[in-house]
Amino acid sequence: MSTHRRDFLKWAGVAAFGSVALSRCQAPTSEVSQDFLAGLTSMTGDIQPIQKLDFANRHNRARSLMRREGIDSLFLSGSTNLYYFSGINMGGGDRLFAMFLPQEGSPVFVCPAFELGRAKESIKYGEDDIHLWEEDEDPFMLAGEILREKGIAKGVIGVDEDLPYWYYYRLAQAVPDARYRNADIVTHELRMVKEPKEIALIRRAVEVTIKAYEAAFKTIHPKITAHELSQNISLAMRKLGASGGGWASFESASSYPHGTMVQYSLREGSVILVDGGCRVDNYTSDITRTITFGKPREKVTKVWDTVWRAQKAAIAVIRPGIACQEVDRAARRVVEEAGYGPGYKYFNHRLGHGMGLKGHEPPYMVEGNTLALKAGMVFTVEPGIYIPGEFGVRLEDDIVVTEEGCEVLGNSMATAVDKPFG
Repeated sequence: MSTHRRDFLKWAGVAAFGSVALSRCQAPTSEVSQDFLAGLTSMTGDIQPIQKLDFANRHNRARSLMRREGIDSLFLSGSTNLYYFSGINMGGGDRLFAMFLPQEGSPVFVCPAFELGRAKESIKYGEDDIHLWEEDEDPFMLAGEILREKGIAKGVIGVDEDLPYWYYYRLAQAVPDARYRNADIVTHELRMVKEPKEIALIRRAVEVTIKAYEAAFKTIHPKITAHELSQNISLAMRKLGASGGGWASFESASSYPHGTMVQYSLREGSVILVDGGCRVDNYTSDITRTITFGKPREKVTKVWDTVWRAQKAAIAVIRPGIACQEVDRAARRVVEEAGYGPGYKYFNHRLGHGMGLKGHEPPYMVEGNTLALKAGMVFTVEPGIYIPGEFGVRLEDDIVVTEEGCEVLGNSMATAVDKPFG
């Protein structure tokens, strides 16, 4: 995975709840024509955001799981889990901002005193009980006092999987009699199955991404750089009312699944691989298309058709009850039968990953994952074939499992190398 791709995933997943950088490398320059943006208008003005009742329902469902698992409180900070339960994105730095979600009673926040105004402005649910600490005080001792007041200082604390280790270490020092375990038994189970409103937000993010690609692809010309195409995608997403980004790989750069630092120019038949996504009310999309500049070479067409058939085969088996690994197997079988195997030789990554508040989150479509799919799970289906030093092809769409099977969000799957949107 390249540095640039890691940056994109960070912006699109773990840390980004504001504007995403406009391209892989740098901000737009005045030299780039923006005529292609004419006619694009916001697609996000009518969305239904996550509201207080949604957060309250999440708390109630979490408490039910906590009772089942014997967890007395969750300890969340600096993560999408904190956002999922409160609507605020703070913490994770050198000053503790955290949320305790107890099995019984209302949530409690630990907050730097000087951040109170920003916290109350940002928390969407549970802002009634905020405990403050000054700069010369120990926030972890304050956390311990809270747990003792609630009678759970000797209980079981579910620790956020994204928590900085030193947060856990300091809390364990302040509350040594508690038992600690990973909170993902609660957070993963809740977040893997999306609420209808979450699915609607992801669907809109997909629609924005596809619209942005359509606009940006019209700007491709012989002298365009991968950076400029990436920039145009980002500009289009912003015009469409979403924060987001995309990156493009030309020629043999596409043979690396997440690109390379080397820049290649376009020539007749060049492969262009574009991957990206945007955020709508913090829910993300992740879409990849592979096209060519001019007429594709015969080998490129063969590989593209194989990847397309692999994607169709995977989607055909998706339904509630099937194991995640079976979805990967369905796609990989097509790739291997076409001569691009065995295993990870040319299709060198898992088939897909869950998505929501993070760009990558459970469930994962990969060999060895026997987790059964459930209606409401959202994940990517992105088979690829990468021929080192030559080119790569990947097609990626976002899927939601339904009671009957699945839905391809956006309804714009590629149908041919020159028809990237159906």
